[in-house]
Amino acid sequence: MVMLFDPNGAIRYANPSCARFLGYEPAGIFGTDGLSYVHPDDRDRVRTAFVAGSARPGTAFTEMYRVRQKSGSWNWLEARSVNLLAEPGIGSVVTSYRDMTRERNVEDALRAAMQGSLDAVFVLASDRDANGCVTDFVITDVNANGERLIAMDRDHVVGRRLCKVLPVNRTGGYFDRYVRVVETGEPLEEEFPITTDDGRALWLHHQVVRAGDGVVITTRDVTARKNDEGALRRSEEQYRRLFEASPHPMWVFDTGTLGFLAVNDAAVARYGYTRDEFAHMTIKDIRPVEEIPALVADLQAPVRSRVWRHRWKDGTVRLVEVTGHNLEYDGRPGRLVLAHDVTDRQRAENEVRAWKARYEAAVRATGQVLYDWDAGTNRLSWGGNSEATLGYPEPELPADLAGWAELIHPDDRGAFGDEIRRCGTARSPFRLEYRVRRKDGTYITVYDQGHFVPDPNGRLTERVVGFVADVTDRKRLEEQYRQAQKMEAVGQLAGGVAHDFNNLLTVINGYSDIILTMLHAHDPARPMVEAVKRSGDRAADLTRQLLAFGRQQVLQPQVLDLNAVVGETAQMLRRLIGEDVELVTRPGDPLLLVRADPGQVNQVLMNLAVNARDAMPTGGTLTIETRNEVLEAGTAPDGAEMRAGPYVRLSVTDTGTGMTEDVRRHIFEPFFTTKEQGKGTGLGLATVYGIVKQSGGHIEVETVLGHGTTFRVYLPGIGGMTASQSPGESSAPKGAEVVLLVEDEPGVRGLAELALRKQGYTVLSAASAEEAKAVVTGSERPIDLLVTDVVMPGAGGRVLAEWLLTTRPQLQVLYMSGYTDDAVVRHGVEAARVNFIQKPFTPSSLARKVREVLDSRSPHTS
Repeated sequence: MVMLFDPNGAIRYANPSCARFLGYEPAGIFGTDGLSYVHPDDRDRVRTAFVAGSARPGTAFTEMYRVRQKSGSWNWLEARSVNLLAEPGIGSVVTSYRDMTRERNVEDALRAAMQGSLDAVFVLASDRDANGCVTDFVITDVNANGERLIAMDRDHVVGRRLCKVLPVNRTGGYFDRYVRVVETGEPLEEEFPITTDDGRALWLHHQVVRAGDGVVITTRDVTARKNDEGALRRSEEQYRRLFEASPHPMWVFDTGTLGFLAVNDAAVARYGYTRDEFAHMTIKDIRPVEEIPALVADLQAPVRSRVWRHRWKDGTVRLVEVTGHNLEYDGRPGRLVLAHDVTDRQRAENEVRAWKARYEAAVRATGQVLYDWDAGTNRLSWGGNSEATLGYPEPELPADLAGWAELIHPDDRGAFGDEIRRCGTARSPFRLEYRVRRKDGTYITVYDQGHFVPDPNGRLTERVVGFVADVTDRKRLEEQYRQAQKMEAVGQLAGGVAHDFNNLLTVINGYSDIILTMLHAHDPARPMVEAVKRSGDRAADLTRQLLAFGRQQVLQPQVLDLNAVVGETAQMLRRLIGEDVELVTRPGDPLLLVRADPGQVNQVLMNLAVNARDAMPTGGTLTIETRNEVLEAGTAPDGAEMRAGPYVRLSVTDTGTGMTEDVRRHIFEPFFTTKEQGKGTGLGLATVYGIVKQSGGHIEVETVLGHGTTFRVYLPGIGGMTASQSPGESSAPKGAEVVLLVEDEPGVRGLAELALRKQGYTVLSAASAEEAKAVVTGSERPIDLLVTDVVMPGAGGRVLAEWLLTTRPQLQVLYMSGYTDDAVVRHGVEAARVNFIQKPFTPSSLARKVREVLDSRSPHTS
């Protein structure tokens, strides 16, 4: 294809093949601007070359650019031009074209492939001297990876000589190897280390092939692989040394044949076989025969650590923990095995497990809950008797401290947090009592004690181990003990003053009675004496109550039918509780008898009734019920031991306000009252408690706030259905016998003497035992009855009675005392077994008792 151009680039002529290539008729393109067919991106470059070439006659120049066909497609053409503008008959720039579209497309594809290659690609053309020898290579192309490898841009290196750009190719001998590829056509592949100009140490993999009069070099950076291979070699060497130096037996066996491939020194030493013997053995040979099927099955499963029995050469069978790892050994599938003899460890672990089982059993027997708290991670683990103590099995207990704190009573959480902070700061043991909510919602009191665990060097770690023990029963017993101590203290106080009070009240109340018998109904002095008598009676009642709750009172028990006592007391109770309270009695039938002081039983009923009335300010129902009940041996609600057997239960129930738990805990304490000041002594329920306990019984209370309260009194039941008969309040009986009265208190002695003389008795009085002996010795009449105080200065009443009875065995004896039961017993008089009258007494009660003793005509000396 040929075209002629004028100096301005207009087309003067196009041969037919050129016109056909462009898709025009020849006449259609004459005179048109040749540059109008050139691609815009190439146009400036072609114009510059044309202008320069047309300015110098005879100049030849070559360009490659794209031209547009009539169809709109673009094709690559190689244009070779000669300036013949000065030649006659031609006068044009003559250009011949060659279609390079296919070659350029192939070149572009190759270049795209080169750019997309993961390797660095360099295209080099031979640079030869006049003799045709290759003196260097010209870099004709390089891809992006090549740019990065040599740290230079393509534009900087393309067209330049290789050994100028990268001198190492000549100094390193690479150039000579490239020349050999060009000359022989044999490709070159090699790996070598190199240090770049910027100091990088690399390993390169070269593939060099001849391409025309040059070479194409494909280079890959294999530094990472070579480093890995080096690390692998070092690792293999290290593992080889570890394999040989391991103190534990190690070997490699073929997973196909099960034969030993390698063993270390420890395996030879422990198992007793030589290396040569191992080389002719399989792993089956070191197992007991009965375990070979399990071994074969295990080889089919994933590799895991297991404990097997291994047989040594001498026949010893040991427990061995085996761990393995599959690998390739000298081209064969193998498994590396580490064998650790755990026979001794297993024996120790079995002993530890047995010890732990015994320890756990012991801990469970104590009812304690063990814990292990890591203060660093806040992890909390449990053991011991958690389900019995807290109701939670171990998996349900909190796993951290915050969860445990949620179970603590809200009122105790502050103290718990304070103790945690204190022991954490001081690194001292944790000790605290607090309440914890069980799974069933109830609260128990626990004692929590924990200690920081030291490390092997003795330094305390962040780990705290301890126990939680249920001390609810102990706290209850402590509270009951404190209550008993309070009552004992007040009882001792009461007993200490009872004697003096009773002597004083005997005189006051006795003379009041005598004076009242001497005054007519309208005597102006009578109201005053009656007021004195009422105050004396109230003081006597108060003294009795003090002695009752302290269990210091001298009881005179009788066999009683509680139904009869309730029936006799009911009418008085109706007047006592008022019309707005309905009294309901439910007597049990049949009912066992009890042995108790009837006056004290009345006191119990009255005090409980008054307490119930006060709990029903707007009215209600008071129910008194009796029934037989058989109780098992155990502990009463107050902590006292309760014997098994039949009991009579006396229940007093009201429909009143009930009590809070705090009030319930204190109701039997002396002087504890919820009433307003001046409206209660706080002795009512304390008196009830003392009477019941002194009578050998038990008392319990059940109350619901807003719904009422029930008191249950249990008295030991006895067989039989006949109760003792109490003497009625008849007039004082008369007598004519001789009575020896011995009393150290003049007021009491004078009153008793007057009361007995008024009833016709002859009274010989004395202030002491010694004086009484003198009176007896000087008396002409025989003495029928000795009435003596128990406790007197010098010899007491019991000593005096024994002295008299040695010569007068028919003598009757009546003891009297204002002291407590304990004091009387200490002086040899047991009130339940002798004729006895308790101070304060009235003249009429003394006269009746004297008549009763004289009429019995049975010596009562003990």
